[in-house]
Amino acid sequence: MFPATVKINLSHILANWKFFAALRPHCRMVPVIKSDAYGHGLPQVAEALQKAGASHLAVFTTGEACTARQAGFRGEIWVLQGILPDEIPIAAELSLTSACWSLENSRLLSEYGQSHGLNWRLHLKVDTGMSRLGFMPAEVPAAISALQALPNLELRGCFSHLAVSAQPEHPVTRKQVQTFRDLLPLLPECCRENHLCATEGILNDLAPELPFARPGIGLYGYTETAAFAGKLRPAMSLQCRIASVKTVPAGAFVSYGCQHQLQRDSRLAVLPFGYADGYPRCLSGAAELLLQGRRVPVLGRVCMGMIMADVTDLPEVAAGDQALLLGQQGEASLWADELAAKAHTISHEIICGLGKYPQRVWEQP
Repeated sequence: MFPATVKINLSHILANWKFFAALRPHCRMVPVIKSDAYGHGLPQVAEALQKAGASHLAVFTTGEACTARQAGFRGEIWVLQGILPDEIPIAAELSLTSACWSLENSRLLSEYGQSHGLNWRLHLKVDTGMSRLGFMPAEVPAAISALQALPNLELRGCFSHLAVSAQPEHPVTRKQVQTFRDLLPLLPECCRENHLCATEGILNDLAPELPFARPGIGLYGYTETAAFAGKLRPAMSLQCRIASVKTVPAGAFVSYGCQHQLQRDSRLAVLPFGYADGYPRCLSGAAELLLQGRRVPVLGRVCMGMIMADVTDLPEVAAGDQALLLGQQGEASLWADELAAKAHTISHEIICGLGKYPQRVWEQP
């Protein structure tokens, strides 16, 4: 029996996907469901997207692609990390489109394809300014020639990642977009599945002429682009049942380290949820939760499996009541971007962490 429940609203994910599709009607939106769909459940999200008409998905690893196939997804799957050498046999059974950033790895794919009578679909990965995976722009012509000379490889597209796409006028963003555009005339005719923009790139209207885009965090309801923050619908909420409510005198300390001392006689609610469950310890003394539609402060340090909240001003609160650590309660709401700002991180980390909690339920569309 779990004291807390992470709820995933699949309708919100589908609504966000359709919102992005409406922004660029001539561009195919490829939902990114890597990292267990950002904590929202890869099999469940893949199934819901397929039922809603999605023909493509993007994941990071071959293992994630395998999970999507096991969930019944029959469309195209892009593996953004690429297929690693020890994954080639299982990847061959999954009909995948792989990122290509290494000629050595591509030769292994080619050799396997020749010996097993299959072709591999590839997207050329270019490093336009992230300093991660990818061919440097100057290497692209030679890489294309080398790939075209290898049998059983189909070069289908080219892509890159933007470093600061939430800042469209940033010099790095402008340079990356222009670098990618400069590469397009060098690509062979077979490279038609070209893509550059993820959530912020789409919302900031970067490179709108490209035929594909990859909404990621926006699919789950979050963005750094303020003009669109209220137009996306967060899909994850978290509720936890109160284990204990006790009266503690003024002057007492709360939690480890004695960093919070009560200034009045107080009623404290103890919730059995902590940093081991994905609630960041760095929210100690900074977070709030929702009870009876009102915000109450979390006091003292977040423990491995417990947090304490001040419910002195809510005399009817009792053990067994449900508190909301993430989500909406009446007119009050508390979302991952707020927790991320207080924890000095990003929404991605908050929802990926909370999504590892073993008790998740999915609200079907």
